[in-house]
Amino acid sequence: MAAYLAPALLHGGATYRVEEISADTGLSHKRVHDSLDLLFERGCVRHAGHTPDGSPICVLP
Repeated sequence: MAAYLAPALLHGGATYRVEEISADTGLSHKRVHDSLDLLFERGCVRHAGHTPDGSPICVLP
């Protein structure tokens, strides 16, 4: 997950939907959601709002 998000995070923020990450990585939706929760809890990324479709915007702390 971190490797998947890293390029976008380095260029201002990641705005991927869980479904998109799941399809691109082969991880289940639950696994993607759990991984994102862990990254937020550990302070690896932080919320910076939501896109118009409701996807969270993740940025580096």
